Amino acid sequence: MQTIKNPILARLFMETSFVSKAQQLKQLAAAEDLYRIAEQGKSYPYEFVCFKITGYRTKSNLSQQIIEGGDLLRDMPIYILKASARLKLPAGGQNEKIYSIDELSEKLNVSTRTIERWRKRGLLCRKYLFEDNVLRLGFSEPLVEKFVAVNPELTASAAKFSNLSNDVKNQIIEMAGRLDAEGGSSRTAIIKKIAAYFDRAPETIRLILTDTEKNQRRQIFNKSRVLLGPGETATVFAMYESGAAINEIAEKFNKSISSIYRVINRKRIRKLLAAHIDYVASDEFTAADAEAKILSQPVSVRRTPKGILEKTKNRLNENWQEFIETIQNVHSLNREQESELFRRYNFLKYLAAERIHHLNLNSPCAKAANEAEQYLKQAERIKNLIVEANLKLVVRVAGRHTATGANLSDLISEGNMALIRAVEKFDYVKGFRFSTFASWVIAREFAKFLPAESARTERTVSHDDVDIEHLQSKPAGIELIESTRRSLEQVIEENLTEREQYIIRYHFGLTGTMVKKKFKTLKQIGEELGITKERVRQIELVALGKLRQTLSAEEFELLTG
Repeated sequence: MQTIKNPILARLFMETSFVSKAQQLKQLAAAEDLYRIAEQGKSYPYEFVCFKITGYRTKSNLSQQIIEGGDLLRDMPIYILKASARLKLPAGGQNEKIYSIDELSEKLNVSTRTIERWRKRGLLCRKYLFEDNVLRLGFSEPLVEKFVAVNPELTASAAKFSNLSNDVKNQIIEMAGRLDAEGGSSRTAIIKKIAAYFDRAPETIRLILTDTEKNQRRQIFNKSRVLLGPGETATVFAMYESGAAINEIAEKFNKSISSIYRVINRKRIRKLLAAHIDYVASDEFTAADAEAKILSQPVSVRRTPKGILEKTKNRLNENWQEFIETIQNVHSLNREQESELFRRYNFLKYLAAERIHHLNLNSPCAKAANEAEQYLKQAERIKNLIVEANLKLVVRVAGRHTATGANLSDLISEGNMALIRAVEKFDYVKGFRFSTFASWVIAREFAKFLPAESARTERTVSHDDVDIEHLQSKPAGIELIESTRRSLEQVIEENLTEREQYIIRYHFGLTGTMVKKKFKTLKQIGEELGITKERVRQIELVALGKLRQTLSAEEFELLTG
């Protein structure tokens, strides 16, 4: 599966998945329009790219970042395919004719490989759901006609194949056999030499040679000796990842099945070796019986109803109440379940890292690669489970920041990403609840995201010595603090100034009765104290930093939860 390489574009494209289906369709069409005007060698401000696709102007600190035209041209088609696959648009339900790649190949009298080459030249396509209920590449008739009109030389080049005489074809076949016998050149290199000699497209030469070997059962190339070029090996691996049968791939590239497996295994191992796997280490991971002890017993967790996570990505349907109701169906984890899931999550990544450590491109081991991939897949499933169980936390923290004027759906999008990072970095060995740690990570992300807070984030954290690393490195004396069970009121009185006490009590509803607590917004508190709401937020963060040093994890969660 192709990935979006530019990290800024990857983040933007991922955020587009959190809007309604109707909005996703608009953004998909907008992305196609942007792709058609993007030019190699030009640069585009992120603010422009974001506005062209989403229709809104970003408030993030990425607005002045520059996106190269080459990155847009490379990554945009990948986004278009992924976004359309997510929407599952029926090919038969569109206003224009949608061709599958085979239908388009037949219509234009060219090979499917030619169509693939044309995609790199700007022929856009989407993923559509065809009649057999399978997602495939689909090409809309208006876009095909426009592409052919703009690139007449391509169709003319493809037409050359049918005009070749049998005599010329035989010369091509003879030359290919002679160059192969001389050795020293790959199949791709030989095809390029012949194409240059006869002034034909490489794809034309490839088709002639493939047709000769397949239909006339005449072997031109020595299968055991000719190496696949970089582009061919990439195509082999892409076909494998998309589910193509090995014998089909071997036949397509005129190679033995064992050689195709070798190509695939080397690509898999190269991909694993390039992966950066972080995990929280534990002494128990190195024990001889660790795998049986940690993975043998199933974790009893009530799974989130199927489809809930997808619904939460539809941030609105522009209906906040509907979103809240959807979130309520997500099941939370208790301390025991949470601890066990994080234990397994990190152990699985540890096992994957250990297997990868012993991989070697010079002697590929498919078994070790299989095990590493399986461990990573299991770890990813556990991470998704933890993320699902904490979606309400993102909404809760985001709700406390809407007074800044930020868009709630934007905050939720930022918060979801921060939640994922928190899962990956959480040190479960320390014994804290994940919600406490995640709340701080999400709040810090909001501080960076909100323009009014970004300038003071580092200063506030430095003043109170509160950061993510410190949060996870509290001394073991936390148990003593918890055992004393001091009340929140007592801690507040002992550690905060009168103004800080007032802000904390009223913003977090510590006044009033248990049945009817009294809450005030930052704006209301600011008006009563004669200061701006942003100054109130600054004071609140300082106060929370003080309290976090004194309260137990449970007490702090009670205050902020």
